[in-house]
Amino acid sequence: MAGNLIPLNVPRATGKVELKGAQGIFYSILLNGEPLKRRKGAWVVPLRGGKESRISASGLLPGFQTLSLDGEELYRFGAHASRTEKIVMFAPLLLLLGASTLAMILAILLFFSSVLVVKSDQIPRKLRIALPLINTCAGAMILVGLAGLAA
Repeated sequence: MAGNLIPLNVPRATGKVELKGAQGIFYSILLNGEPLKRRKGAWVVPLRGGKESRISASGLLPGFQTLSLDGEELYRFGAHASRTEKIVMFAPLLLLLGASTLAMILAILLFFSSVLVVKSDQIPRKLRIALPLINTCAGAMILVGLAGLAA
């Protein structure tokens, strides 16, 4: 995604610290355009004077973690999303009740697309709630239709 670099405020960093992929599920932290490697659960950012700062991530929901710089909140992914949106985002996982391989694949694909929809602040809130539900219903109809064809 173009324009998906967000500058991170790391005081006294030896270079420009940026977050790449903030609107997606997977992200990386860049120092002067080069990705930092994660070591022992954190990204180590070199500071002027030979010291280091640690950026760590916390949170369980994919794509909705919080980045902290030495214990202080630095960036919150999907901060605009409400609790309702985050709950509705899991609706496609109901397709797992179909217990077929196709249902499992479809559920996972729709779940990750729901994460991207909910994280997008450019989509209106009502649509961010409705799309995962609509996609789940459409996926269920596809599975029922395919089961009817197979029978």
